[in-house]
Amino acid sequence: MSRQAAPHAPQSRPDAKGDALIVARGLTFDGEHGPLFRDVDLDLDRGLHAVQMPGGHSQKALLLTLAGRLKPSAGTVRVLGDDSPRAIRRHCAIAAFADIDDLDEAVTVGTVLAEQRRWLAPLFRRPRDGHRDVLAEVFGDIDRPAPTDYIGDLGDLETFLLQVALAQYSDRPVLVVGDLEQVRDNERRARAVQRLGALAADRLVVVGVTNALGDQAPEHMVHIPNIAEKD
Repeated sequence: MSRQAAPHAPQSRPDAKGDALIVARGLTFDGEHGPLFRDVDLDLDRGLHAVQMPGGHSQKALLLTLAGRLKPSAGTVRVLGDDSPRAIRRHCAIAAFADIDDLDEAVTVGTVLAEQRRWLAPLFRRPRDGHRDVLAEVFGDIDRPAPTDYIGDLGDLETFLLQVALAQYSDRPVLVVGDLEQVRDNERRARAVQRLGALAADRLVVVGVTNALGDQAPEHMVHIPNIAEKD
């Protein structure tokens, strides 16, 4: 269960009831050399939630377990009432995970957006999707990359937000985002947090963090899980 959270943000409520979209109890994941995390209890409702733990295998494994991409060694996780990984995946989009949604530096932004739309073509049969400007939703007042820009020419903030935008095309109620530290600069990282906070207005957004988000971050909950071994 969670230890004490940062003083400016509420800590997690493992006994919360009612509106939680993700409920985890006793969640444990065994890695090759022992548990990466153990006995994690979480209740995550709509809004922005920061899972604070060292970046690396433990953080990545916990986030992907919550999103149904990994099966826990022990314990349970339920997302919108479903507990099978396959069913959980239908509720959760993921973004910015190394070796999972890495982008080819030699292609353009327009190409990756078009490929994502083709991949998710059945979802775009819904009327509202034809009018969505996903880049505008994600980037907000941050300058958006042009369709002709190459991925390799983007900065870390733009790449991070582009990965989030690609995930947002599926328009799922839960968005799980990898380690925020991949945006290296503190000021740019703070801008990324602001955009995640905006997206969390109508969904659950979970992001991995190494350090506290700070007093200027949008309203969020902090969760500090038990780590069996450091990476």
